[in-house]
Amino acid sequence: MAEVQTLNPIAPPTEAERRAAIVLVSLGAQLSATVLRHMPDKVVERLTYAISSLDRVPPDMRKSITEEFIEEAETRRKYHFGGVEYAREVLAKAVGPERAEQLLSRVAYRGSKRPFDFLADVEPVQLARFLQEEHPQTIALILAHLPPVLSARVFSCVPEEIRTEVVNRIGMMDRISPDVVKVVETGLQSKLSSVLPRERQGESIGGVDFLVQLLNQVDRSTEKALMTELSQVNPELAEQVQSQMFVFEDLTLLDNRSLELVLREVDKKDLLLALRGAPESVREVIFRNISKRAAQMMQEDLAVMGPVRLRTVEEAQKNIVKVVRRLEQEEQIVISRGNSEDVLI
Repeated sequence: MAEVQTLNPIAPPTEAERRAAIVLVSLGAQLSATVLRHMPDKVVERLTYAISSLDRVPPDMRKSITEEFIEEAETRRKYHFGGVEYAREVLAKAVGPERAEQLLSRVAYRGSKRPFDFLADVEPVQLARFLQEEHPQTIALILAHLPPVLSARVFSCVPEEIRTEVVNRIGMMDRISPDVVKVVETGLQSKLSSVLPRERQGESIGGVDFLVQLLNQVDRSTEKALMTELSQVNPELAEQVQSQMFVFEDLTLLDNRSLELVLREVDKKDLLLALRGAPESVREVIFRNISKRAAQMMQEDLAVMGPVRLRTVEEAQKNIVKVVRRLEQEEQIVISRGNSEDVLI
């Protein structure tokens, strides 16, 4: 009787691997992919699994781990390269000057609790939208207590009609009673806790969405190797990731030849239903790659089509994505992900 091979279950991520995964997620998909390219395959596999296992990480924990990473980098280079300035240079090259200043400013303020420090984990756009209801003096008071980089990002989202008044009040501001600051801080924190409850429970990082972004950034051979390994240790997760590696809106990434091949393979009924909920950019690309007569007929059919369930439209789009993935696996088409490997000559 033939011997049946069984795969050993993958060990859960260690605490160190989990912390490394949080740092990688914080760096963003593109930079994380660059870092992973310089690591051994086994380490990449372990960290990929750790990233996919992340769910909700409390903002304080993410902040603490990121700051420890910065401090460790600073400590290792301090003797030769001068501490904070070298950390600033490294971070600027890694995540850009703006993000570097944000991270360093958080480290600088770590020693003492500052007013409004809970706003560091609120998206600037969300905060600006909420502050629209506040008096310009209150907005000025809050912005004056935020790190300059974060304050600038929030200010850029403030309505233009009150920007001048806010700037004027910031410039005229001198000494503010700590009691007044505390009252404003307490009130704002209370309001935000009801408007943005998720910010207090922990933010969603890592997981399937981030893993898809990361895999879209790595080279094709690395992607295939990781997906093969992931399919063995966690088939369900691999299927989730694979289903999101290419979405219907990404048809615009295909070159004309590849798109024509896809359109020949898809069911015409599926195509019509899929276009019912498609962005105009996708419609234009498809209409350009079929005959004028076919495009005209399809536009007329869409114009007279009655209401369609969203689930039906999504199912049709999913069927087209399956065709794209099959043709890519058969190497009949190329999906451009911005890598040099995808350049056709």
